[in-house]
Amino acid sequence: MGSLVEPLDWETEFLPWFKKEWKPGQHIATIAPTGAGKTTFNAGILESCRKYVLALDPKGNDSTLSTLGFERLSKWPGIREMQKRIADNDYNNFPSRYIIGGNNNSIKDGEELKETMRKTLEESWSMGGWTLYADELGLLTDNRIMNLRPQVDKMLIAARDKKISFVSSYQAPAWVSPQASRQASWVAVSYTRDDDIVKKIAEIMGRNKNEVRGAFRGLDKYAFLVVGRDPRQPYIATIPSARN
Repeated sequence: MGSLVEPLDWETEFLPWFKKEWKPGQHIATIAPTGAGKTTFNAGILESCRKYVLALDPKGNDSTLSTLGFERLSKWPGIREMQKRIADNDYNNFPSRYIIGGNNNSIKDGEELKETMRKTLEESWSMGGWTLYADELGLLTDNRIMNLRPQVDKMLIAARDKKISFVSSYQAPAWVSPQASRQASWVAVSYTRDDDIVKKIAEIMGRNKNEVRGAFRGLDKYAFLVVGRDPRQPYIATIPSARN
């Protein structure tokens, strides 16, 4: 592993490697524009590496999240009911992976959906052990939309001791709470020539900006560059494949 960028096949090399490397309590920031494959990347790592997953749906019935194949719960069922679900799934050797969030077609729906997101964040925090996935994190944290930044930041800053991992995806670091980047142990970025994003990744992960820019050279436009905080490790390049 002496080269700057190590290309790994998604199925046979990257996912087995990342399953060993991604520890409980470590957060991931996935940065890419719309249509670049953020959901495909995150679906793959969640399905391969995590047994207990809550995918937050602040849009309400987001068709993109539906491709995850997880069971959808329109509302957070409460800690006691969720513990029962987990126990039943464990007994049958099934994973506990859910999409949380129902319709958002009216003002009332929007208010109920916001309350569902709040309860999910607060009560999953109390339970510990979950991996939460927030697609388009800005919808949760923007004070004009759901205004749940305090709950999200608590997860990002203090969840490690509770073995909670937070996987967030967004289009640019400037669009979300800075904690999403600061607290990330791993950053996955699609091919980019945006110097601001390159500079931000270098700052987040403690890497040299020119080194980060060089890592992107020659990458396929559908590839993701995966960067950890250990500067001794190379950058990992992989091209996610859609779930069958």
